[in-house]
Amino acid sequence: MRAIVVFVCVAVAAFCADATLEIIKNVGSNLNVLVEYKNKYPSDMEKKLKKAIEADLRTAGFYNIVAAPAAANPSLGMDNPVYANAGINHLIRLEYFRDGNQAGLRVQAYDVKNKRAIFSPSYTVSRDDRYIFLAHYFVKDLADKVGVGGLGWMSKYVILSKHTGAKRTEIMIADYTLTFRQTIVKGGFNVFPKWANSEQNAYYYTSYQKKPTLYRVDLYSGKREKIIESEGMLVCSDVSTDGKKLLLTMAPDDQPDIFELDLTTKKYRRLTRHRGIDVNGHYLDDGQSFVFVSDRFGYPEIFYARLNAPDNAVQFIFKGRNNNYVDTYRHYAAFVSRETDSEFSDNTFNLYLVSTRSDYIRQLTTTGKNGFPRFSSSGDTILYIKEMRRESALGVIRLSYNKSFLFPLSSGSIQAVDW
Repeated sequence: MRAIVVFVCVAVAAFCADATLEIIKNVGSNLNVLVEYKNKYPSDMEKKLKKAIEADLRTAGFYNIVAAPAAANPSLGMDNPVYANAGINHLIRLEYFRDGNQAGLRVQAYDVKNKRAIFSPSYTVSRDDRYIFLAHYFVKDLADKVGVGGLGWMSKYVILSKHTGAKRTEIMIADYTLTFRQTIVKGGFNVFPKWANSEQNAYYYTSYQKKPTLYRVDLYSGKREKIIESEGMLVCSDVSTDGKKLLLTMAPDDQPDIFELDLTTKKYRRLTRHRGIDVNGHYLDDGQSFVFVSDRFGYPEIFYARLNAPDNAVQFIFKGRNNNYVDTYRHYAAFVSRETDSEFSDNTFNLYLVSTRSDYIRQLTTTGKNGFPRFSSSGDTILYIKEMRRESALGVIRLSYNKSFLFPLSSGSIQAVDW
């Protein structure tokens, strides 16, 4: 079904400054940061944590990672002139520790230029295989401490479905780098996972049984609740900010349409009635309107309608003739556009960013198969799936800093993702 979703995502792209989108902020010169061990002889885990912290700092976008000056030594005071003379702005020292069955990280962060401690936090996780979150927690908090913020997404789980065979998928949770991964649903064809709330303590997914069935699952207890079933197809594409309503794609009459389900009353209403294909509904403008993909022009295009007047849908994107997936954040929308139409070679799918408050369309990627964009909780970062020849990867675009990163999945291909 050409309009429903293209399961491919984003590559590296230039993101030039544009005042029409206030999501892009002016950022001064990056700070030089040195990450070093507190101990002269670091453990293997400390080496992993140093590497992880440096990687997170690069992804954050506002730090330059620098090498230690020749005279640097963990026995030196953090205010030693050796660091200031090397042009280091911030100095970070780390130490791994055990607390019972928990793995822990102690960090000292120091402002070299202003000769003051920034903070000295400690973190723990329940298992060593979750060590990557120790780095994520620290870098998120460091961003808050230095006044940049916006990295809440870094310590959140990503939920994704992965193809494992013909009509077989698994659902897993992971960190955004895919360093930590844990399968939470296996067996059968289970697709389109979607977080139920910002706390990430529950999620929705569709299980294809006799009828496509939408379930809500408690992440920690594993308790599963049947929400609704439908003929043909069933996808939960968006959840309202308060978690009380869902936008669904269902096909009770063989033609996919957009529905809104009220979880309190258990009643749903039909938002679109097109004879063709209407899919992928997402709330926009703080829940006052929604966008969706439709083939009502004979090719997939993105439309916009107010929730109080859903029949009055109008074309939302005027770019090309094949725009086949969309995600939203407040009044912003990121969409996928098919750029080529070749029968004999791989086609190119790029990501673009638009706003209901501007006519400007910003291109985010330039090459490859890029799709399934997902905005972060702060709106200034986009997660996506990039399809490559033998594998797929999660990608991160830092909109504010003109930086992109890819994190390959070692086996299988990613079908859908949410964070």
